[in-house]
Order: sequence, then structure tokens, then C-alpha cells
Amino acid sequence: MGPSSMNSERRRLLLGARGAQVRAGSRNTSVTSDAAFPRARRAISARARSAALLLAAWYSPTSTLRVAFHRLRGVNIGKSVEIGYFVILDNLYPEKIFIEDGATVSARSTILAHDESMAYTGHGPEVVAETRIGSGAFVGVHCVVLPGITVGRRAVVGAGSVVTKDVPPGAVVAGVPAKVIRSTHDEEGNGILYGVEPVPRTD
Repeated sequence: MGPSSMNSERRRLLLGARGAQVRAGSRNTSVTSDAAFPRARRAISARARSAALLLAAWYSPTSTLRVAFHRLRGVNIGKSVEIGYFVILDNLYPEKIFIEDGATVSARSTILAHDESMAYTGHGPEVVAETRIGSGAFVGVHCVVLPGITVGRRAVVGAGSVVTKDVPPGAVVAGVPAKVIRSTHDEEGNGILYGVEPVPRTD
């Protein structure tokens, strides 16, 4: 077999391998064509509008303006919400993001409502889910909150955290992935000071 025939045979085998099962140790991983797990498809006009308003929000000098631009994108934002600089609130599905009254999302944080990683790699469908930041909750700088997560009422997410599970009301979480460090409030929102009797809120 000549070099050109060997190259043709190699190309044929590589193309034929797509969709076949690849054995890794004792586990079988099925590699499926892109058609089986379609990626997100939204109208170009909707994407362009969302992106333009996102850029406007990024560079707005006040939180009030940033909130207004994110609302125009379709994000569900309550009253007295603070949004920091360069915050990403899911660019494809902004309507799936809910930020309740009095919550804060600090600079350069990302709140996601979709995940295309499995679809991009052919291992599963795109995930689209509602993500909620509870009333009075605080998300620190440079955090990532994954799709479908609820950050509970008056919870605190420490700077640089990646939130992969729901955060209980009043909890303080931090780390990658984020884990509960302690609680600052009970489920009614009353303050807790390291085992001392709950202190009623004054706000």
C-alpha cells in the first residue's frame, strides 16, 4: 500500500470512528454526533440586542443604570438590587435569571442559566434552568453561579466562589466548589452570632 493509500485509509478510519464507542479501562464512553445534542439556537437579532444591552450595563457608571439595562435584556430584577461592574447575567437566556429584592451581585461575577458543555462535546443535551438570587443575598466579586442554582435569602457567597449547589438561606459559602462555612441568619432571617440567641432584624 502506497503513502497516498495509507493516508486515505487513515482518514476513512478517523471519520468512521465518530459515533463509535471508545473503551477507557472498564468504562464505555459513547461519542455521539452533534446532531443528537443540538446547541443553543436563538435568533441573531435577540443575541445582538442582549449583547448590546449587556455592554451598556457593563460600562454604566451607576448601579441604577446597570439594573435598568439588565431589565431591558429580560433579567427579572426586584427592588433595591445592586449590580456591580462587568457582571454577566446569562447572555442567551437572561429571562431565566431572577434577582430578588435587596440582593447584591458584585463586580465581575457571572450568573448562568444555561450550560452547553455537554452538547459541545457530544455527551448530552444543553442544560437550561432558572437561577435565583434570593432577597437580601450577597454575591461577592468574581463569583460564578451555575444554572439552576438558588442562592437563599440573606446568604453570602464569598469572593471567587463557584456555586454548584443551592445555598441555604442565611448561609455563608466560599470556595471552588463553594461550601458552607457558617450561617449568619436562621430561615426567618434573624441574625445568628455563633450560638448566641437569634438577634431580630431591625430593617
